[in-house]
Amino acid sequence: MREAFFILLVIAAILALTAYRYRAHIGAIYRIWTVLRSARVGRRNEMAEPAEAVKGPLVNCAKCGIWVPESKAIKLGTRVFYCSAACVEKTASAA
Repeated sequence: MREAFFILLVIAAILALTAYRYRAHIGAIYRIWTVLRSARVGRRNEMAEPAEAVKGPLVNCAKCGIWVPESKAIKLGTRVFYCSAACVEKTASAA
């Protein structure tokens, strides 16, 4: 019985030293595993919940040129649209 315990103790020590020696590789493998797992879970969620469709026409921001849905754009006047308050402020400060 003592011999079996000693053999298990030696094997555990060898495994511990090996894990210590290759800890950087083990960490990299673990990070790759978590990225792949999160990508797989994210892909399932993406397929389960379709992206919300943009309703209404798209308009072009007068300052930066980004296309945004008309319902989310900031409208000044009849035909001037901005994507955000920051673009409105930039335009106002430039004038």
